[in-house]
Order: sequence, then structure tokens, then C-alpha cells
Amino acid sequence: MKAFVRLLFTLALLTGTAVSTYAQSDFPNRPVRILVGFAPGGTTDLLARILADELRTIWKTAVVVENRPGADGIVVTTAVHNAPADGYSLLMSTNALVITPHLKQLPYDSLKDFEPITIVGQEFHHFLVTPNLPAKTVKEFIDLAKSSKNGLTFSSAGSGSAPFLGMQRFMQAAGIANMVHVPYPGSMPAALALVTGDVQSMFSSPSTTLPLTLEGKIRVLAVAGPKRDPHVPEVPTLAESGLPGFESNTWFGLLAPAKTPPEILKKIRADVAQAMRSPTVIKRINDMKSIPIGNSAEEFRKIMDSDYEVFGRVIANAK
Repeated sequence: MKAFVRLLFTLALLTGTAVSTYAQSDFPNRPVRILVGFAPGGTTDLLARILADELRTIWKTAVVVENRPGADGIVVTTAVHNAPADGYSLLMSTNALVITPHLKQLPYDSLKDFEPITIVGQEFHHFLVTPNLPAKTVKEFIDLAKSSKNGLTFSSAGSGSAPFLGMQRFMQAAGIANMVHVPYPGSMPAALALVTGDVQSMFSSPSTTLPLTLEGKIRVLAVAGPKRDPHVPEVPTLAESGLPGFESNTWFGLLAPAKTPPEILKKIRADVAQAMRSPTVIKRINDMKSIPIGNSAEEFRKIMDSDYEVFGRVIANAK
């Protein structure tokens, strides 16, 4: 009898292993969705589509990008959190994922409920103004902002976006007490408001706004990176402009629900890593003026944890 029980136990283990192996090798056998919380045409959307194009080739199945803008990415993040954790619903997010928990109550835990896959792209922000603003340098902007009775205006894709927090960090570093935030449903609408003069300034990822800059429709006062942007080499960094050590960036990363089966998650990570090594993907990301990353899940996790702490302090200081 004991031998029979041992036999059944062994068969169960073997069957479970076979099912697990089959689930990994069979994935995906139907369309995969990459959900984006921002409007079409923005950097998050474009990077998701570049990755989706390459994954279609690897997976031999449809990879669909769905845009669900709203509430600083909370709408789409909630949708992925509530979707079955089977690998068929993935989230393309930004630093907003670790910013919004400091701003409001959420139906998910940003750090515990999602598994990082990789950062697809990263960009150091450009500090932009509408062309008719008299300030031509960062110092002139700071002086103008401090003297403005009602506060200069700035746009963003929402108070949970990294460019919004970039402006908050800039205000704190420059000693500007008051500016008026005007939110938009995406980075491109926020940039177009700068073109029309409806707002006066913004921080932005260059992939969204560099074409407008090169056309003279908006003006870059400074770059929020460790060095100058080769696309606008004449523009100084914010560190060169009197704010030493100042940096601000947005990362664009792919994540999965935390309860995704380990074997499925392992395959997704391996296949996405393969996609990120593709010369076509690297060229397309570079061509849109973003920086291809393709780091490991562990490296991505460390960045999420670090940003969570950094943005928490910035938001606390901004009250």
C-alpha cells in the first residue's frame, strides 16, 4: 500500500512538472496585451509599440498595445492588477508607478503587486518654455518666476508623472515658492499647450518634444542630465546653470502582475531581453531620441525602490 501511495505521489510530481514545462513552452498561445496609461503618440506609447513589434516576431502571435489614459496611470495600472496573472496582460509604466503611492490611496501596492521585467527606455528631461516667454536662461526664468504675482504656469501629463516631479524638484532647488500646474492627459497634449502659449513651461522627455524644439516651436532652457544632450549641444545642463547635481529623468518599464507563474515570468523576461538586444529595436529607440536600457529585473527593482524613496521625499517637501 505504501509503495502504491509513493507511486501516486511521484506521478503527481511528474505531472505537475510536465504541466509547468508545457505552460512555459506553450506561452503565448493567444494575443498578449501591453497596456499603456498615457495617450497615443507619447513616449510610453511609442516604446511599447517598438517592443510589441519585436515580440510579435519572437512569439509568433499578436501583441496588442492598449491605451487607457487617466489619473496619472492609475486607471491602467489598476486594470493590469485586476487582470488574470497569466502573462497575457502586461503593464508599460513610468516612474509614475512609484510616485502616485505618495499622492493618494491606491487599490494596489506599486512595489509588491508588480514584477519588474525591464526598463525599455530612459530619458533625461528638457526644461522648456514657450517661445514668447522673455526668459532666455534658467537664471532669468527663476527671477521671473519669483517676481510673478500669480505664479508662472507649467504643464505635465499629471501630478503623478516624473516630469511633474522634475518641476517640483526644480522649484525646491531654485527657491521658487509658487507655480501653477496645468495637467493634461498625456505628454504630447501638455507639450502642444506650450506651443500655443496656453502654458509657459514644462519638464519633458526629449523624445516627445525635441522635434518641436528643433522646429523652433518651443525653447529649451536647460537639460536635466549629467551632461549636455548631443541633439542640442548648445543648451547647458541645469547643473551648469546654477543648480549643482540636479538631475531628473523618466524611465519607461515593462512589468507583470506579481502572481504571474514563475515559469511564464521567466520566459517573458528572457524573450523581452532578446527583443531588447535586437539592432532594430535599439535603432528605433535611439531614433526617437530615447536611451535603450534593457536591464535585468533585479536592476529594475533596485531603481524602483530607490525612486520610491527619492520621490517620497520630494513630495513631502512640496507638501
